[in-house]
Amino acid sequence: MIIIGMIRLMNKAIKKITTLVFASLTVAACVPVDQPVAQIKSEIPAISELQVLPTSLPVKTPQEFTESALTELPKGIPITFWHPWSGELANLAAEMVDEFNRSNVSEIVVNVEAHSDELVFIEDLNQTFLNGQPPEVIASPGYYLRFLEDKGFSLKDLQPFIELQDWGFSEDEAGSFYPVFWNADLFLGKRLGVPAYKTGQFIFYNLSWARELGFNQSPSTLESFNAQTCKAGLSYLVDSDPENNGTGGYVYSNNPDSFYSWLRAFGGGIDGADVPSEAFVNDGNFSSGYYLYDLFVNDCAWIGRQQQPYLYFANRQALAYSGKMEDILIQERVNTLNDAADLWSVITYPTISGASEFLVGGDSYAITTQDEQKSMAAWVFIRWMLQLENQVRFIKATGTIPLSDLSMEMLNEFKFIHPVWAAAVQYLPQAQEISELSDWGIVKKILADVSWQLIQYTTTRESIPQIIENAQNFFNELSQ
Repeated sequence: MIIIGMIRLMNKAIKKITTLVFASLTVAACVPVDQPVAQIKSEIPAISELQVLPTSLPVKTPQEFTESALTELPKGIPITFWHPWSGELANLAAEMVDEFNRSNVSEIVVNVEAHSDELVFIEDLNQTFLNGQPPEVIASPGYYLRFLEDKGFSLKDLQPFIELQDWGFSEDEAGSFYPVFWNADLFLGKRLGVPAYKTGQFIFYNLSWARELGFNQSPSTLESFNAQTCKAGLSYLVDSDPENNGTGGYVYSNNPDSFYSWLRAFGGGIDGADVPSEAFVNDGNFSSGYYLYDLFVNDCAWIGRQQQPYLYFANRQALAYSGKMEDILIQERVNTLNDAADLWSVITYPTISGASEFLVGGDSYAITTQDEQKSMAAWVFIRWMLQLENQVRFIKATGTIPLSDLSMEMLNEFKFIHPVWAAAVQYLPQAQEISELSDWGIVKKILADVSWQLIQYTTTRESIPQIIENAQNFFNELSQ
């Protein structure tokens, strides 16, 4: 059955978002009228009802896939690969696709398209589903794969491919993938994807400056993080340079993954809520909102004019900031260019208990087509991309998280060259998937909005519960 009425549904979703956002502006005078509504509404997946697209060829059941079918693949099958990557990762993907096209014995031809970021990727991909011509293979955020499957678009189950003797993964290879990544795409009895690229959330922390401030241990509790960032901010308020007033502590971030890490630090979040209509409204989320608000109004946290905090950190204008795994290599380069000699590292978010929690997420390879030959060609490409040497190439180019024990074993020299990266991967035993919700794409935009509202000059401490309750209402409307 062809997808119908999709454009009307997209417009309806946008109207909902706009109406709800502006309604929230009137509550407790907590948000100015120049809120970036366009950013919020454009990043939410626009497909709210999705049905299975027709296929012109008969589809075999998983049990009918055989080794001979793969080895007898016709020559020269064309497939299209889309991903949301940019910069060095996009360049590397293009380079690897070119190498695959020149070397694969089946002469499969992969056409790669970069879609710059997660937002653009999802919007463009939604349109291809509307037109009935999605790319055969994608590297997609895991939540979007769950979203598609949940809404009725049946992605290819990759488990039969994984179990193939020659073209799949051996038991040792499959077992070497870290379970937090390998199991992330199991949904409704199917394997929707296999890991492609994974990152994690950290606090970047200046060890040298902290010691000069009198702190010999990195902050593992919320109280110690407050003490250290507030003392860093105070040190600039009382020095002789008025230009640095308001800096020094934690560079506040309204990145939704960073903000969600703070919610989890207080035992909040939304996963596991018994009643989805009350998922946002809990004590942990309220406590997190109060904590971040207090950091900001007490000059322990601040926002800079520069979009990225790397230079602030290198120049001791920030004791700490929120970042992700691939920021480590970037921060190294910025420090080198600015002759920054301070020792620094990454730490997990402080928590009430002091226990370490490391939230991870990223993209997975998935196959959208039910065409037998194209899906087999797509799998051959995915399997090649996940060869150990190619996994290692990804890590060395981006500084992201190794996907498996086997790839980790090949990175000893990389660890020696990049000691902060080596420190970061030691947190892998504490890694947890940031969310298993199929509606996580909607949640992320709401989280970004809430974190932005917390630091507006019109926001009061008393208005924080209402901000979070508005977020709940917003989610209930959009997830219907």
